[in-house]
This record gives sequence, C-alpha cells and structure tokens, in this order.
Amino acid sequence: MALDKTEAIVLKAYNWSESSRTVVFFSKEFGKIALFDKGGRSIKSKRGKVMPFAPLELTFYNSEKETTGYISDIEIHELFSFEKEGTLGRLAYASAATELIQKLLAEEQPQRQLYTYFINYLKQIDSVDKQFIPALFIAFFLRLLSLLGYHPSISYCIVCNSEIKVGGQTPILFGADNGGSVCNTCQKAGDYYISLSPEMFKIFVALQTASLQEAATVPIGLSKVTLLQEALIRFISSQTQTDCGLKSLAFIEKLKNSTNK
Repeated sequence: MALDKTEAIVLKAYNWSESSRTVVFFSKEFGKIALFDKGGRSIKSKRGKVMPFAPLELTFYNSEKETTGYISDIEIHELFSFEKEGTLGRLAYASAATELIQKLLAEEQPQRQLYTYFINYLKQIDSVDKQFIPALFIAFFLRLLSLLGYHPSISYCIVCNSEIKVGGQTPILFGADNGGSVCNTCQKAGDYYISLSPEMFKIFVALQTASLQEAATVPIGLSKVTLLQEALIRFISSQTQTDCGLKSLAFIEKLKNSTNK
C-alpha cells in the first residue's frame, strides 16, 4: 500500500460510526478522491482534524486492491472562517461551489488549474465586500464549466451562431436545455427559455470571461442573481443528465429577506 502526499480540501464527509467516516477530498495532484478516516472523528485522535474550507497537506495510503485508501495524517495550512460582514452568505456561496465540484468532478482525474482556482475563489469569498459575492459565484460557476469541458453559448445564438444584440428593454432568452442564448429569429414555440433583462444579460456575458478579481467589483443583489444561477444549473443538469440542484442555494434564498436587495 503506497503512501502519498498532496495538497487537498474537503468536499464532503460520510459518517459510518461514532469514530470513523469516509471523506471526499479535492486534491491538487490526484483530483477527487475518497478516503477512509478511521478514528478521525474521535476526540482521542492524535493527528490533524478534517475541517471544511481549509486547504491542507494530506498524507494517505493509496490502496491498489481496495476502492478506498486511508488517511494517514493531516496538516491544516489555512482556514477560511468567513467572519466578515455577511458570514451566512459567504458560507452559503462557498458551500455551493463545493457542492458543484463534488457533483461534477470525476474521481481521480487531476484538475490542478481548477484546484488553484477554487482555493483563490474561497480566498475572495472570505475577503471581499458582501455585495460582490453573488457575482463571484457566477464567475466561478462559468469558469468551472469551461474547465470541465462545458461552455454555454451566451454571446452568440446557439442555433444560428449570430451575435446576440441587446436593444432597448427587450429581454434576452437563454435556452438552458439547448445550450445557450437564442436570438429572436431562432426562438421556437414550446421550448423552455429563461428571460434575462438587458442589464443581467450584459453582466452574464462579462462574467463568462472575468477573472475573480474583476468579478469582485460587480455588485449583484441576491434577488437579481437567482435567474443566472437557475440558468446555469439547468444548463449543466441538461448537459450531464444529472440533477445539479444545490442545497446551499436553497439556503441562500432564505437570506433574501435579511439582506439588501
């Protein structure tokens, strides 16, 4: 049984007993891996503790005969506490990004660029003004899709490939089930579309290519970002034939009444 070491962050944990569990990590060198955490839940455990939103150095035994290896040791490098104003929103959007990676990332396929991007996203969520957090999440969602080989067509019609023109107050229709935006000529009766205002469409286009630092300058209220989240969740659910609904976003909906819109 080989002993390996990598940078990693926790995606999810499944408890099996009062002392043990299986922990799913997103690691820099090995991608998504599930490891048995024997005795890790016990207060008597002498090694480092598994904590969410904490980049760590993970040492583990990688079994070739069994489907799950074993955690050997953990050393926390950094802990994102999200203690600035808007803690609940920060926590919810950090959790939503974690959920997406857990749902979409195939096991044991290294994604070093995505790993670094995810850690930088958490750093931004931990530090920026709360009004910029929704835009950060949309930018992260779009970059995640691109890095995993999915790329919704936002600026161009998914049917005829003509550039989507914004004029007046006419809404832009996003055909999530078909892969992207649809121009007026190519719209079909009976198809499902998400209607975006010209303002939200321009933000959607900008965030598809924005860096995290650029996204952290775009203020979008929680109530206004809902349609963009719905569009991307429906898009990737259709592309993967998987339910990509996010529990964290359901929690975010409850925050709307307690935040500035």
